[in-house]
Amino acid sequence: MQKSVHGSSAIPVFVQLKEQLKNLMEQRIYQSPDKLPTIRELSGFLRLRQQTVEDAYAALEAEGYVVLDDTGAVLIADQLPTKKSGQPEPASAAAQREQKGLPRVPKEARQSLLPKTQDRAKPTILFAECNVVQVQEYAVELEKATGYTVKPCLLKDLERFASSIRNGYYDLVVTTFLHIEEVQKWLDSLGDCHVPKVIGCLLESNLQSIRELQQLPPGSLVGIGGTTWEGAYNFRQSIVNAGMTHLELQIGSMEYPSSLDELLSAKPRLIVCTSIVGDYLKRQSRFLPLLIEDRYLNAQSVQYIQQCVEGWH
Repeated sequence: MQKSVHGSSAIPVFVQLKEQLKNLMEQRIYQSPDKLPTIRELSGFLRLRQQTVEDAYAALEAEGYVVLDDTGAVLIADQLPTKKSGQPEPASAAAQREQKGLPRVPKEARQSLLPKTQDRAKPTILFAECNVVQVQEYAVELEKATGYTVKPCLLKDLERFASSIRNGYYDLVVTTFLHIEEVQKWLDSLGDCHVPKVIGCLLESNLQSIRELQQLPPGSLVGIGGTTWEGAYNFRQSIVNAGMTHLELQIGSMEYPSSLDELLSAKPRLIVCTSIVGDYLKRQSRFLPLLIEDRYLNAQSVQYIQQCVEGWH
């Protein structure tokens, strides 16, 4: 199989962020008068460098998708740029494509990568995440949606896959935006031109979580229920890094069920948790204000991954 997304230059994280935000706006999932999170909120919540988010927003502003005001607010434009369908790709866009690491691939080569083709090897993806249940669920979802072969991998076990990655076994590495810079740094450390690109996903779920947390009244107690204590602490840190100082936070974990019972006793206004923790909490109390954080892979994420694998965007 022709490897279409290998190469020494990674797809910049700010480009991925920009493109996926554009897609959400073009689908009217986010539209005027909605606001996107501020630079601090988005970079803190997603654990990205502030420069990454600044570059993404600056590019969106230059393309006419958002307006940045003096207060730091990121306003979605009243009227989005018009996309011309059926037009040849201009040279400038082709040049940008090359910079992204997504060169145009001949139609015949693209077709050889499509999952419907039975006489060619399937594209193979490594899905890396920190939670064992989530990474397995995401891998299954992505495999069903694309027809690709998807291998789940815990972030702490990435080193075990170093040899197969160097040997070009994987066409793409996929993770969530919460871990994309971490995974990119590790891939760069391998120092091999055959190392695949890394793509971030679940952006829409992250944005929805930020929005729901922002809308809570000052002083609201928010419970954070993690499958592991580390996962609960990391999510708490994302909220803190995003500057949501109007919230009081209390964490619990399935590793210590008594901590989840204490969480329920505190009667938080909202509990942010994984689906596993949510199932446990529902058995303890039928009526709970839950925000399930480990949501399914949406169509936007799947489409973006397919485009990257098939070499066009």
